[in-house]
Parts: sequence; C-alpha cells; structure tokens
Amino acid sequence: MAAEVLSNAGVKIDLYDAMPSVGRKFLMAGKGGMNITHSEPFERFLSRYGSGRDAIKPILEAFGPERLRAWAKGLGIETFVGSSGKVFPTDMKAAPLLRAWLHRLRTDGVNFHMRHQWQGWTDDGQLKFLTPEGETTISVDAVVLALGGASWARLGSTGAWVPLLLRQGISVEPLQPSNCGFDVGWSEFFGSRFAGQPLTGLFYRFDGSRISATRRNDRDCTWR
Repeated sequence: MAAEVLSNAGVKIDLYDAMPSVGRKFLMAGKGGMNITHSEPFERFLSRYGSGRDAIKPILEAFGPERLRAWAKGLGIETFVGSSGKVFPTDMKAAPLLRAWLHRLRTDGVNFHMRHQWQGWTDDGQLKFLTPEGETTISVDAVVLALGGASWARLGSTGAWVPLLLRQGISVEPLQPSNCGFDVGWSEFFGSRFAGQPLTGLFYRFDGSRISATRRNDRDCTWR
C-alpha cells in the first residue's frame, strides 16, 4: 500500500521482499474467508482500538472501511456485508485481489525484488541484502520498512528485524502474542461432533483460574 501511494505521487519505487513471492500472509488470510473490514458505524469501529483510538482516528478518517471497499472495487473486486457485519470479497478469496493489485503496481512502475533478505545498513547508510547470488548493497534516497511481526516464520514473519533496529539505537517494544490458545475438557460426544467448529456469539471472561463464556442468550457455561 505504501508503494502504491508513493508511486502515484511520482516516486520511483523498488520493493524488496525476503520471500519468493509477495503477499503470503495475505493469501493465508484468504483461507479464512478474507474478512477485510467491518460495516459497523464509524465511532463503534473506532472504539475497537481502545487506548489507541486517538492515534488511529485520523488514519481511519483518511482511509476507513468505506474507502477500503472502494479501493477493492477499483481493482475489480466487489465486496459484501455478511450476517456478522464483516465485509468480504464476493468470492471469499484473497488471490484475485492480490493478483489485480500486483498487476496495477507493476503497471505503475513499481519494481519487485524477491528473495532479498534485509541485513541492516552499511557504515555509510546503504541497505544490505542477502540474495541467492550473495550479499548486495543498495543506495536509496528514502526507506519505508514494512517488516511484519514474528508470528509465522514460514510466511516470512520471523522478527529477525528487531536486532537490526536495536543495533542502530532504535528502541523496539518487546514482541508479544496477540492471540492465545487453551485446552478444554470437552465430553467425548461434544468433541467428536463439533471438533474444529468455530465458537461464535460468545463473550469471554478470565479470572485467573477459569474461562467463562456467556452466549448472546445470556446462558453461562464455564471451562476449567
């Protein structure tokens, strides 16, 4: 997205990626139906960001859920609002959106360089990359870092960039998981019948020893 905005402003863009192809986590997200945003009213949508709402508000005002849907439509991808209020591409897939996007970026002059693993900077400020042909350095006027987290090494999110920034004296918040898993002692009947199914319409509470879930009809169930 940064490459698109900058190329539209007339800037020459070269995009370097450590993986053999672009957007691998984007494609993985598509396996879950490709939920791209939510249709709820803007103020409620903004409230989801909690203490960060003031920081995120001007960003969402400039490019919020409706703008995102319009952007996808500009790529030839129609969207719809599901029963949950979530917004999906009509075909529920990520690949057509990604293909259309990459085609437009290349048409706009963005150059993609794959299998370039960023190794930090040289002493004179050049970017260092490890490629299949060996180490190379690149001199650029400006850099935008889009490094991902550390959540899925197989798809490129390794967190290997943290020490590279720390060596430059750039402070980095310790990476933490934003999701968690837990084991539940389901009955044999329940487990065999519903294993792998999503739990929806639940509100969770954790008091340090147990997880309680309240359904929308206000009936409680407790998992230890």
